Amino acid sequence: METSDDAILGKSLSGIITSWNAGATRVFGYKANEAIGKHVSFLAWPGEEERIESFLEKLRCGERVTHFEVVRKHKNGRKVIVSISLSPIVDANGTIIGIAKIARDITERKTIEQALAANELRLRKLTELEETARAEVLAERKFRELIENAPDAILQVDSTGAIVIANRTAETMFGYSREELMGNGVDVLVPEANRAGHAGHRNSFASAGVTRPMGLGLDLFARRKDGTKFPVEISVSPVPTESGINVTAVIRDVTDRKQAERRVRSLQEKYMTELESRQKEAERLNCLKSEFMASISHELRTPLHTIIGFAELLEEETEGSLNEKQRRFLHHIHGDSEHLLRLINDVLDLSRIEAGGLHLRTESLSLQAIVAETVNAIRPYADSKSVSVREGDHLDVCVWADPMRLRQILYNLLSNGAKFTEAGGEVSVDAAVDESSVRITVADTGLGIAKEECTRIFDKFYQVGFTPVGVREGTGLGLAICKQLVEMQGGTIWVESEPGKGSHFHFSLPHSLV
Repeated sequence: METSDDAILGKSLSGIITSWNAGATRVFGYKANEAIGKHVSFLAWPGEEERIESFLEKLRCGERVTHFEVVRKHKNGRKVIVSISLSPIVDANGTIIGIAKIARDITERKTIEQALAANELRLRKLTELEETARAEVLAERKFRELIENAPDAILQVDSTGAIVIANRTAETMFGYSREELMGNGVDVLVPEANRAGHAGHRNSFASAGVTRPMGLGLDLFARRKDGTKFPVEISVSPVPTESGINVTAVIRDVTDRKQAERRVRSLQEKYMTELESRQKEAERLNCLKSEFMASISHELRTPLHTIIGFAELLEEETEGSLNEKQRRFLHHIHGDSEHLLRLINDVLDLSRIEAGGLHLRTESLSLQAIVAETVNAIRPYADSKSVSVREGDHLDVCVWADPMRLRQILYNLLSNGAKFTEAGGEVSVDAAVDESSVRITVADTGLGIAKEECTRIFDKFYQVGFTPVGVREGTGLGLAICKQLVEMQGGTIWVESEPGKGSHFHFSLPHSLV
């Protein structure tokens, strides 16, 4: 122990030094008589006291501490870095009676290691600076290549208007070499007619110091070396320098785009002119068609009224009795004439609506009274098909409508319901108040309408399909006329239906409180 270079100490379980070798004197500077009897914490570097207590606690529990680096204080006050190993001392019965400590001075080694680490760090920071410098050089080179190969001309001018930077595209665009551009006044690139005020605009922009497009909303032009003008777009940015505010301009040649815009504009104008001409022609033809339909319908109605009138007179048999066969023939003449008159009236009504010649006379009406009149008018037709017609319980409301046209709407919907309902079925009409409008519903228990056809049945001349007897009837104008008449009175019309489950036709009219 005395010849060992390491400090070897003995301690009690409470940390009192009980033995001290010559190595301990060399490491810590204290002689044995100066150390024995003192608590080991007197060797601790400030702040290390708690760690000593933790070591003692582990040793009292029988644990070992090996090769642990700690900082201790030499007698002369200097810092000593040691690697310690602590072991519990046990007696013959296995009872821990003390602590053995070996401390090796590694101050010199740690100093060398720290010096080497510091040197390595310094070397790394030189290396990092070189890499940063190389990266900056590479970035600058890439930036210059980007500027050089940009599709737009890039110029920078100083406070006097002299060009200090010009890229390759600027040479190509303006026809000047870079040597001709550098140091030359930027006004040489401005058309002569615009040069007078250019310097003032440039100076005002530099003083404002805001990046923006130049001449927003204006047609700008630049001048080539050969004197030709071409349209451009220019974006300018201020660049502070030691000598003042420079201005960077990005210039784009928009010749091709302007030509394309002119071609598109010309095509649009031509198309719009042609479209307007065709629209006028279509309106003219539609007007002629409507006038023709109105005229021909009127001409057809006149002889039909004569036929119907004489048929009614003959049916009265005032001029003599008719036999059964004659009555049957006369009944067919009368019935088919009435049917033809209804078809002609539909065509005439639609023509007048499309031509704007149908005028409504709206007033406050009792819906119940109008429905009763219409049901009485449709009942003979429904009875002939063995279809019942029922009036609902909520018809005691008033609507704002044209009485004749409301009857026409109801008659069309009720007759359609009876037409497409098999014998034994029912057609009904009822109403409900929805806020400021009245929703009127004509329902039937008939064939129903496929979902894809529900949006088309209000089109002109469209017919859903066959009636229960398998024959198409009418012109397909009834629902189209209903739609027009409902909308002219401020309402809407729609249908809810499924094949085999009947149909519900709804239309709304303004609610009248009177």
